[in-house]
Amino acid sequence: MSDPTVTMKKLNFGFFDDSGQPRESRILMFYSFETEERLSRSGILHYHLAERRFVGPRHDRELTEAALAFLTKSGRLEEPAS
Repeated sequence: MSDPTVTMKKLNFGFFDDSGQPRESRILMFYSFETEERLSRSGILHYHLAERRFVGPRHDRELTEAALAFLTKSGRLEEPAS
């Protein structure tokens, strides 16, 4: 996401558990949302457990904070990462 002012509505997350990546070291997850203009947006987030951060392309801070909350709530992370 390049526009920092995009409002995310209907934000959803899910896991790519069958991605072939080792679950012990990384989490692949997808996201989707609608903008205020009702445009659908989606993508993939790659969380590296040992580094405790998302790797790959930069994403909006609001999106990554919501993703961390989802990971914690779903039991994939024991505590929020910084």
